[in-house]
Amino acid sequence: MYLRRTKRKNKDGSIVTYLQLCHNYWDPEAGYSKTKIIYSFGREEDVDREVLERLMNSIKRYLYPEEEKD
Repeated sequence: MYLRRTKRKNKDGSIVTYLQLCHNYWDPEAGYSKTKIIYSFGREEDVDREVLERLMNSIKRYLYPEEEKD
């Protein structure tokens, strides 16, 4: 899993960036890896960094519960 940043150019030349939580998986029929978007956070400038940090800490607590005992 990873956080993907995609960019799009508007007609006026401005660039908009989006953030998505993605996961790659192997498609045996196609014979290559494909990307599955698990969650779209929306425009990067609208994403609250603190929300992403809380998500990261929650995942870390789940994966490494022994670190919480300190």
